[in-house]
Amino acid sequence: MITSSHIIYSWAFAKKTEKNPGIRTKRTLAFVLGALFPDTPTYIFFIVCGLILQIPGNIMWDDLYFNSYWSIPITLTHSFIIWPLLIAFSSYLGFKYLKYFSISALFHAIVDFCVHTEDAYRHFYPFSNWKFHSPVSYWNNAEYGQYVSFFDTFLVLGLLLFLYQRYGRSERRIRIGIICIGVLYGVQLILIPVSHQM
Repeated sequence: MITSSHIIYSWAFAKKTEKNPGIRTKRTLAFVLGALFPDTPTYIFFIVCGLILQIPGNIMWDDLYFNSYWSIPITLTHSFIIWPLLIAFSSYLGFKYLKYFSISALFHAIVDFCVHTEDAYRHFYPFSNWKFHSPVSYWNNAEYGQYVSFFDTFLVLGLLLFLYQRYGRSERRIRIGIICIGVLYGVQLILIPVSHQM
């Protein structure tokens, strides 16, 4: 799933489950950063290999992404081993923000588990190189990507509406930001049928 969707899922979850308004900013930030973190090695990989070293896209994404040292951090940030251990560790020691961060990162990994086909992660690495090749892709139209993208966009728009309502009038800048994000996703929703025909 695209990173922005992961962030909005976790952002909405954080706002839905908050109980103490006094810690809401730090708690929400922990969830948002946890949703972002699993994809950071991929962004670094793209910046270094694609923009700085200018490695051709087919070599970068078809070979290096899976078969070089870059695959280790990309794999570990989607781990079904590390994140549950961090949740248990942080819960035991009372590190609540680390726990929120880890819960969000694990949720990111679970969502990706469901929508990655040939680009699946080794979620149990280093104990196993097994991959679950989902029957549906979040991007490849040959594997129902247009439907997953449509569902994701529609869900995100609903969550953005929820987030808009959760922020008061005093938080006007956040509300404006939510509207801008919603417009971008709305445009994407309109363009999905067009891209499907291309």
